[in-house]
This record gives sequence, C-alpha cells and structure tokens, in this order.
Amino acid sequence: MEELATIEREIEELKSKSKSVYWNDEIILKTLNDCANCFFDLIGGESCYFYLASARGKEVEYEYVISRKIRTGLTKNADQIPNKVISSYLGKDKQSSIGWVRLTYSDANGFSFTPADKKRLSDMAQIAALAIEDSIKYANNALIAECNQLAVILAFVRIIEAKSKWTLGHSERVTNVGVMLLEAALGDQEWVMSIDQDEVYKLERWFKFAGLLHDLGKVGISDALIDKPGRLTDEEFEKIKLHPGIGGSLMDVLGLECTKAIVPMIEHHHENYDGTGYPSGLKGDEIPPGSRILKIADVYCAITEERPYRTPLAHWDAIEEIRRNSGRFFDPKLVEIFCKLPFKNLDRVEQPTQQTESAEEGTFEEQYAEDPYHIPSVRKYSVYTKK
Repeated sequence: MEELATIEREIEELKSKSKSVYWNDEIILKTLNDCANCFFDLIGGESCYFYLASARGKEVEYEYVISRKIRTGLTKNADQIPNKVISSYLGKDKQSSIGWVRLTYSDANGFSFTPADKKRLSDMAQIAALAIEDSIKYANNALIAECNQLAVILAFVRIIEAKSKWTLGHSERVTNVGVMLLEAALGDQEWVMSIDQDEVYKLERWFKFAGLLHDLGKVGISDALIDKPGRLTDEEFEKIKLHPGIGGSLMDVLGLECTKAIVPMIEHHHENYDGTGYPSGLKGDEIPPGSRILKIADVYCAITEERPYRTPLAHWDAIEEIRRNSGRFFDPKLVEIFCKLPFKNLDRVEQPTQQTESAEEGTFEEQYAEDPYHIPSVRKYSVYTKK
C-alpha cells in the first residue's frame, strides 16, 4: 500500500498548510453536476434527477436539483420528491455529513434502480463528498487545489480496488512495476531523446497516478463480466473495450488539472505497438509514452496474478512472453529496458518453468490478440485453466 500511503501523506501535509474556510454554493453545484452526469453516463439514464439536500433533524431546508437539462433550483417542498429515490450521504454518516444525495427516475414505466446502480451512486457520492468538502474548506488556498486532486484520486483507487477480489492490489502493483520501468527509461538517453520534453515532466509528476487509475473505467463494467470464469463473447468483448474510455471520461468530467496528463495515459494503455489495439488503433510513437509503459506493466502484472479463468504465469515465463512480443504489442526499446529490471524486490518472482512450451491449444500470440480484457488472460489455454 506504499503508493496509497504516499498520497494520504501528501493530502495531510497540504491540508496542514491551510486554515482558511470557504463556502461556495457554485462549487457544490458544479461538483455535483459533474458527478451526476458521470452517474447518468454509467447507467444510461436520461430522465434522472440528482438531489443534494441539507437537513436539521428531519426537516429539509434546501435542495439542489440537477438533471440532464441542468435544472438547478432551491425548494423547501421535500414532500414533492418522487418516491423512487435512493440516498447516499456526503460524509461518513448522518451526523458528520454535509448533506445527502438523492437520485430518482421520473420514468412513467416504473423503472427501479438495481443494486449495481445503488453501488455506483454510493461511489460517486464519496467522490463528490471529498471534492466538495475540500473545496468548501480550502478553496482560497492554491496548495489545496492539489490536495483536492489527490483526495479524489485516492477515492477512485479505493473504488477500483473494491471492484473485484481478483484484482485487489492490481492497480498498485501495476504502478510499482510501471514506476520502476519509468525510472529506468528516464535513465536511458536514447529513450528520453525519443519523446517530447513536456512528456518527461508529465511522466515524472503524474505517471504514478495514471498507474493507480488505469482501470478506473471498471466502475462502468459489470462485475459478472469482469469475473467471468470462461472466455468472453464478441459482444462482451465490445463492452470490456469501453473501460479505458470510461476511465478517461470520469477523470475529464471532474476538471482536475492533472487530468490533462493522466487521461491520455489511461485511455490508450490497451493500444498495441503495431496498431492492432484499442480504442483508437494507435501505433508506435503515436501511443503516449506513459501508455506504452503502462501497457508492459499492466500485462506483466495481469499474467502473473491469479484470475478466476486461469492460474498465473511464473515471473520468468511472463518476461519471456513480453520479450517475444516486442514490436508487436510492446515498444521494443521499453521491452529491452524492462527485461533488465531488478525484480528481486517484487513478489511472485519465481524460477522459469516449462508452462509456455506445453500449451496445446493455440499459441500465446493468437490468444494475446483475441483476449478481450487483459490481453494475455490466456482464457483458452487448458494448461493455465483451473481444473
């Protein structure tokens, strides 16, 4: 949990530098409107209403009503709120909350929310709570602008980590491996000279956050699909391919300064070096440097971690697969640097096995090109599949 602990320390240090208190209804409205639209995008709703209500006891004092039409207003008629509502407090509990979020459909067909919808609303409320609370308290202090960003990032990471037991710790492990590769790459003059100097700054400042958030788009993908034990259908594949874009959109809508650097890294971490990846089919140097680094780190971690549809590869087998696909899926120069990294401080590092030579169904390259989620999931390899 080193990266998360670092973020938490940075947040506390920044907060300690400011004692100002600032309340601005416009900040609240904008933040909630952004979060509401994120939620609507995820569930595909067009007739939703997003409520923020402040109460003393049981009496509602005011509400902000935000919809797709950006209808905002102030009302004291709480009894006029439709019955089909779900609530999520902007805070730890009713006593410490700054208000609560209510979401309802005005659908005449009697549409009701699913448990997954409620979970997403709760996640969005937690993010809104962090952003609003820090904006209220520290909006006059430039240092706290960064604190707000870190707090939102931390909230997102916690949401991602809670998405599936199979990927618990995956984002942080990808970040650790990616940072190690980045540091080595920045020490290689040939690689540094091949990218824009502006990219160097972005990588140094923001790459670790892109690593932590690279799978943010999972919040918009069904848990059942993510944890499916068998091979995905073409239709399921298309849904999975949406997750980089969903992640980028979620970061974009919050309007954080860091998103300008982070979003491209997140959106393109499934591009292949030869142009056969997704979502944009970028190739070679068209792919952002951060995405190329994330690609290698993500693949390495994915194939060395256990999943419901296959057992993990040993460290050296994973290294060999990445080496063999240099220039096809991965940046050749980065692969060269990656294969020289000292992995002794990482977990799951084992001695080479003969697994990759004994597969009977297809080849790694064939499955690598077809697998819809983490490219090297090897879902049709009987040798890797749990019995």
